[in-house]
Amino acid sequence: MSRFLDFSRTHYLVAAFSGLLLTLCFPRHGLPIIGWIGVLPLLYMAAINNPAACFTLGWIAGVFHGLTLVYWIIYVVNHYGNLPLPVSLVVCFLLVAYLAIFPGLFCAGLGWLRQRDLPWLLFAPFLWVALELGKSHLLTGFPWENLGHSQYSWLPFIQLADITGVYGISFVLVLSNVLVFQLITDRRRKVVIRLLYLLFLAVLILTVYGYGRWRLATLEANSSPSIKIGLVQGNIAQDTKWDPAFQQDTLRRYLRLTRKVAGEQLNLVIWPETATPFYFLADFENSTTLVREVRKLGKPLLFGSPAFRKEGDRLRFYNRAYLLNSLGRVVGFYDKIHLVPFGEYVPWKRLLFFVDKLVQAAGDFAAGDSALVLELPPAKVGVLICYESIFPKLSRDLAKSGANLLVNITNDAWFGRSSAPHQHLSMAVFRTVENRIPMARCANTGISAFIDKRGRILKVTSLFEEATLSGTLQLGYGKSIYCRYGDWFAWSCLAISLLGFGFSLTGGGLRGGNRH
Repeated sequence: MSRFLDFSRTHYLVAAFSGLLLTLCFPRHGLPIIGWIGVLPLLYMAAINNPAACFTLGWIAGVFHGLTLVYWIIYVVNHYGNLPLPVSLVVCFLLVAYLAIFPGLFCAGLGWLRQRDLPWLLFAPFLWVALELGKSHLLTGFPWENLGHSQYSWLPFIQLADITGVYGISFVLVLSNVLVFQLITDRRRKVVIRLLYLLFLAVLILTVYGYGRWRLATLEANSSPSIKIGLVQGNIAQDTKWDPAFQQDTLRRYLRLTRKVAGEQLNLVIWPETATPFYFLADFENSTTLVREVRKLGKPLLFGSPAFRKEGDRLRFYNRAYLLNSLGRVVGFYDKIHLVPFGEYVPWKRLLFFVDKLVQAAGDFAAGDSALVLELPPAKVGVLICYESIFPKLSRDLAKSGANLLVNITNDAWFGRSSAPHQHLSMAVFRTVENRIPMARCANTGISAFIDKRGRILKVTSLFEEATLSGTLQLGYGKSIYCRYGDWFAWSCLAISLLGFGFSLTGGGLRGGNRH
């Protein structure tokens, strides 16, 4: 412990630098290359500190990473939640402090294994993925910008996701960091051993890249039915979105923009999440206007709207997506399953009875029952509402149910001009690669986009502007390995990590239980 205390100031600086380095992997202006070396400072801290000190330093790294990655939460809760700025800072810090536990556990776990003379560096990629899996599921889950997401713009390196999901990309990146760390620090080894590290690193990169190039080529060679889609980005200010006085203006804007894009030979028009700030079908006047216009245009329309259902004396509210055919008839609808905690509902409400929602719309939303696929031949549409696109399981459930087109409708106005809309888009890319299904993404204030089944972002809109976008997407076909078997790779990493720690607890370590 004294060694830790002697160098604590330096180590704190390394921890802070580590957090900032990890943030530089991600959009808005992130550099994917940093992901291949961004874990090095965490490995360094795990190599020379005891587990308690490792956890502290890893947690500090996580705090700096979180504050620079999800800083936009301060704006959301201050501007739209009407919380004072000091309280908004506290809310953001509490979330970041929780997320920082995971890099803290990563460093502490490696330090624990190292003290017991186990191959701690070998376990590093397995432990990292296991902790990402935990972060993605615990406390409703928050898989926001896992390490693998940093590679979204490097197409050959993300094709592996159709086998392992995004977790496989994270594994490759951490393994790369381990090999680089060995090359830099293991000077006691013979030159031939260090050359083997370098060879292994080269083989790792070339294997992932080679698989990616091969998959891109095979996908290019295969054709499937296509669909032409028009996206309508209304750019409705969040401050006025739910003001009844602006309902008519909002509807007129969407209809005007729809007429602009409907002149093309479209198979489907898409509006964003809660595009109609009224209860479709319950609000007779506005609903009649909308249906009449759909009939005039003769184009199917998929759009977001709040909805409710009466159960006895109780009303249950839903964040819903409706699909109308060209005759204006409801083909089907999908209710959002994974709601935003403290945004659309308050989790653990009996315990947190004093907490109110940030979204002041109809009331607490209820979750939908299942991942329904909406039929619009030749497309079978799987809808993801808002941040549902960051959860791999939801897209996979839709793909398993037969979806060959993903549609993500969202309202990212909450994020302002921060990096959050760019981060949100980067994660959506992986849902297309994992399931080999294209995505049409329609956002109220942007970024709206078309993403093909290779993960290529074909077209995008700018932030905070009225816009229409049309494009043709080849529909998905078949089912990828990831679609069939899900997160088998991540769960395997968790099992291997548990076996390693179990072995250490049974006295598997040779010696050094008291070493620092």
